[in-house]
Amino acid sequence: MNEFALGPPGMLDRTLANPDSTAGVFDDFLVKTMVLTLRHDRAEYDICHDYLEGRHLMPYAPRYATAQIRDLQARSIANWIPLLVNLPAQMSFVDDYRRRTKGQLDNKTADGEPSDPEWELWQRNRMDGRQSVIYRSCLTYGHAFVAVNNLDPKNVKFDILPTRNTVAYFRDPVNDIRPSHVLTIMSYPRNPELSGLAIFWDDLNRWELDYNFDGSFVLKGKPFAHELGKCPVIRYTCFIDDEGRTLGVVRPAIPLQDRLNQATFSTNVTADFGAFKVRYAAGLVPDYKRDASGNLVLDETTGEPIPVPIEISQSQMLLSDDPLTKFGQLDETPLDGYIRQEEQAARNFTTLSQFPPLASISNLANLSAEAWAAAEAQFIRWIDSLHISFGESHEELLRTGALAVGDIAGSESYGGEVRWRDMSTRTVAVMVDALGKAALMLDVPKKGLWPMFPGVTKGMLDDWEVLHEQQIQDAMQMDPLAAQKAAAGGPGAPPAPAVPGAPPKPGVPPKPGVPKPVPPNGTQKKPVSGNA
Repeated sequence: MNEFALGPPGMLDRTLANPDSTAGVFDDFLVKTMVLTLRHDRAEYDICHDYLEGRHLMPYAPRYATAQIRDLQARSIANWIPLLVNLPAQMSFVDDYRRRTKGQLDNKTADGEPSDPEWELWQRNRMDGRQSVIYRSCLTYGHAFVAVNNLDPKNVKFDILPTRNTVAYFRDPVNDIRPSHVLTIMSYPRNPELSGLAIFWDDLNRWELDYNFDGSFVLKGKPFAHELGKCPVIRYTCFIDDEGRTLGVVRPAIPLQDRLNQATFSTNVTADFGAFKVRYAAGLVPDYKRDASGNLVLDETTGEPIPVPIEISQSQMLLSDDPLTKFGQLDETPLDGYIRQEEQAARNFTTLSQFPPLASISNLANLSAEAWAAAEAQFIRWIDSLHISFGESHEELLRTGALAVGDIAGSESYGGEVRWRDMSTRTVAVMVDALGKAALMLDVPKKGLWPMFPGVTKGMLDDWEVLHEQQIQDAMQMDPLAAQKAAAGGPGAPPAPAVPGAPPKPGVPPKPGVPKPVPPNGTQKKPVSGNA
């Protein structure tokens, strides 16, 4: 079984064929194979999880290092890995979803009422707060899974599956966003009397399994026919290659993190042992231990008198009446090189991880808005690429959720799009100026620019829509004629295009460079000369 799941030696980096299985039929052999695959992948997941939690490989130290050195090893773990996960997750927030069919926004019914059952599912499942869990799992392990749970058709749920305990088999791991079979371990058996719980999906059914202490699986009740067309589990990916392998941000950063820890350890050791001046005294004659009778106490091994240790502190001075005693001072070890090495390791960490230098360098000051934008440009491009990948999975999740509630039109809305909240550092004044110019100079619809306002939410947009309608109604009540003129192209409407050859309007001079209109007879008057 293990050889079948992992393949022969030297084949672990290749895509292996999965066992044949008929949809709708529980296959115990397939489940056991998936468990072996999960055990193999779990080691990789655990490494990423440990580094995220701060359990790193200790910096190098001599084999016979003292307890003080061992303590400095533990204190030198400067965990930067959470920065790689938290920053992109904080920059990712889905704020709206609008289905689109044939270029039309289908966010309203024929009666003009809002129609967004997918977004209602999103809000009912508290995905505003839970979506960050998906992003953190993707960034940590490379992928995440969300299952559409329609056991209760009136209460469809979006269940986020534990990545370290979930394995998925795909027919085409590169092009398929939904797998063919998924097994997730919800709980492990505690003892022979208390078994765990596992859930298995395919294209037709959902099974609940008892996970026994001996590693066997037993069906728990009857299968549930989900009737969602395909396996109701959606995969989210951070990075994926052309063979279907996924990669997060933690695994590639582990060597950089180890180098940063080693640089920090070197700095701490040097600062603890050599960053201060050492004053010495050579040739001091110490006192010797004596017994109650005043006799010298001799060492049992050497037979020599035992000297009394000299107590040295900040409040004491060393004196000697022996002219051969020498006093001196040893200079401290400069820390500049160690600090520069640590800073360089931090810069390499952020640069190779595509993170802005502002995340690791706090002494940047007096930067213009353009300089700040340029410093974040590479990071923003990476965030945009993540949003494209996450957005496709979100849209598939919402389409599957629409199918679960019986909304056929929503399940076929392949033009639907999620809207990501703008988390950039651009100021409100700059954005308002740009949006205002787009409306005035490019004739972009003003309401179409509302979602681009920094910090706006879907609730605010809905409120603006209602207030805008009330504003129009109030204007019509106060001046119906002006409102009708505005609706018909009066003041405030875009000007009509000019007709070539048409006479200018009264009181409006012709534009420079435009020839004067020709009289209706087609002839122009010639200037009258005095010699004519």
